[in-house]
Amino acid sequence: MTTTKPEISIIIPAYNEATYIGRLLEALTQQSHASFEVIVSDAESKDHTKDVIKQYQKKLDLKLVQSPPKGPANGRNKGAAQASGEWLLFLDADDDIDDPDFIGTLISGAEQKGWQTASTKMKVHGASLLERYGTWFNYNYTRMLAHTKHPVAPGWCILTRRSLFDSLNGFNEKIHFGEDYDYVSRAGKSGFGFVTNTFYYLDLRRFREEGIRFAIKGFLNEVYRHTHGYNLENNPYKYEFGKHKLRK
Repeated sequence: MTTTKPEISIIIPAYNEATYIGRLLEALTQQSHASFEVIVSDAESKDHTKDVIKQYQKKLDLKLVQSPPKGPANGRNKGAAQASGEWLLFLDADDDIDDPDFIGTLISGAEQKGWQTASTKMKVHGASLLERYGTWFNYNYTRMLAHTKHPVAPGWCILTRRSLFDSLNGFNEKIHFGEDYDYVSRAGKSGFGFVTNTFYYLDLRRFREEGIRFAIKGFLNEVYRHTHGYNLENNPYKYEFGKHKLRK
């Protein structure tokens, strides 16, 4: 465990993620970048999420923050409030990483470009042709928007300077779907881009559980964003935090 102030704080919102979060925490123990802490913001999970986290408290510089389940934006903000790193890296509990240089590559890539916020490539495990195409389209769509005044990136992986995060008051908790896109859109004015020489694995469980409805909701939400001044506070779509099937 580190005794000096870490360079980066990795913040993971979680709600009933006992099945998946251990995979991500184990991957973080393999990272070559030494100066980081991990903060899991647990929304009072009803499964064994807390027990899984405790297994890694001796392997990682790890803090557990608990608060009522008020959505990913609240969870990320609660975690960030306990962070001490110069950089904040927001990951989802069901992400997976197999590049041991992931953290270092992401930070150095952002610093070399002078970006205050960044994301990176995504891949998927065992995906069908349709799922691979959908992931490819999502990634390339967000990369295209990185060159506009309103860039976006999914909350699965967002790196941002702590000072910028604080100046923007973090994630907008009034938004219940698309708070990640909203944050990057606001942060992008200070420099944003995709670091393309590393990647993480995205879990497609929500798409696989909800099917085309999940994709349609995301599409309609993006149409709403473009047609309502990039303000998502009153969008009619909701993200059901923790509403997924638990894998045995």
